[in-house]
Amino acid sequence: MTAADRSAQGVHRDLAWAMRQQAKRTGQSTPSVRGSDWRLATVTAVNADGTVDADGIPSIRCDESYLLPTVGDVIVVTQSSTGNWFAWGRGSTGGFALGSIVEKIKSGNTARPSVTAIAADPHLTFAVIPGTYKIDAVLFYDADSAADLKLGWTAPAGTTGTWWPGGSDSSNTTQAATTRWGAVTDIGTGTLPVAGIGAGTIVTCRPAGTAVVTTAGTLALAWAQQASSGTATTVRQFSWLSLRRTA
Repeated sequence: MTAADRSAQGVHRDLAWAMRQQAKRTGQSTPSVRGSDWRLATVTAVNADGTVDADGIPSIRCDESYLLPTVGDVIVVTQSSTGNWFAWGRGSTGGFALGSIVEKIKSGNTARPSVTAIAADPHLTFAVIPGTYKIDAVLFYDADSAADLKLGWTAPAGTTGTWWPGGSDSSNTTQAATTRWGAVTDIGTGTLPVAGIGAGTIVTCRPAGTAVVTTAGTLALAWAQQASSGTATTVRQFSWLSLRRTA
């Protein structure tokens, strides 16, 4: 083999290698060649049509379960073999995710006799991070008509908001009673009473409101007797508390 032949053979070999490398690079950047994949991306814009932009990728369609997308979210995105992008949702930050709902149901009765200082219910309490929360609860309880049930909240310092006890006015002594309308107060600072109509006679109330939390901590439904009585006020099993983070 002559020197010219060897040179030509080397050129062909180098050209073939270069073509293989080019094909590899093209495949890596072309969805129709490499197939689908997934990655993490940070949201840079939330669009009016329900899509998001992330890491330079425009108009990523979101899964229906990805609630309240927000700039800065770290999301899981995937790309189809045709090049379409889809966002499955945000990755967990270890806290209370935006748009999520958490609920707790009391696993047993809690009785409190001769106590008027409110304290957190042992079952209806949540760890929260800064954000805005929609609160909803249903309490099944019984109380002596002279003691009633005093409701309130324990919340992290700086928490603001309003709520309503959603129950019978504390002056009532029968089930055919007047609802306590228009009674709202700040979360974490004020208390409001609802009526008891006798030990062992179960009645209900539905506290609801909004809490704006600025410091991480514990948010809990708190309660005691409105007036001290040796006959216990009891919040009963199957009462529940629900929080939804909206901002």
